[in-house]
Amino acid sequence: MSQIYSPKILGFLCNWCCYTAADSAGVGRYQYPPNLRVIRMMCTGRLDPSFPLEGLANGADGIFVGGCHPGECHYIDGNYHALVSASLVHEMLSKIGIERERFLIEWASAAEGPNFVKIITAFTKKISALGPLGQAEGKDGEELRLQLAAAAESARGRKIRTGLINASKEMMKGGDFSRTAIAGLVHDKCDKALTELMGEFAP
Repeated sequence: MSQIYSPKILGFLCNWCCYTAADSAGVGRYQYPPNLRVIRMMCTGRLDPSFPLEGLANGADGIFVGGCHPGECHYIDGNYHALVSASLVHEMLSKIGIERERFLIEWASAAEGPNFVKIITAFTKKISALGPLGQAEGKDGEELRLQLAAAAESARGRKIRTGLINASKEMMKGGDFSRTAIAGLVHDKCDKALTELMGEFAP
């Protein structure tokens, strides 16, 4: 019987909702996998797209971002902007040839400790099934980590930042906050810059 892989998962949790949900889950003695290592953020809107890429580049097998439910952000619309950054991360992972499922953004309010446990348990199982970075992708893990580090640097570039800003403006103007619509905006505004900067990573 093959041994179940125990993944390394890095989490970026909103101070006001998801981090508090994780805390309440602990106080309530709910059981969930111990694989998650947490970085507390005041708001998921402060998530720089380079952070998840750097986390994977530095040894994580999966990245989780947890915040307030849409419409309930402590800073009004921070989690909508987090979805823009998350869409860019998914675009970049696809261009490198890394499974998009290694990065997840989800919501849990401060009172939803059991929901947080459910999300993390399911995500941990998914990453465990994918295995260490490179296994599910059929590629060398160390090479992928080098490409992720380069992708993180690219994500800080002016052209991609300009595309992200424009995508956020269009999102707020249009009022469609669905993940599909946001992913479309990010693709439209950032794909040209991504292709120029990351063409050599194409799978």
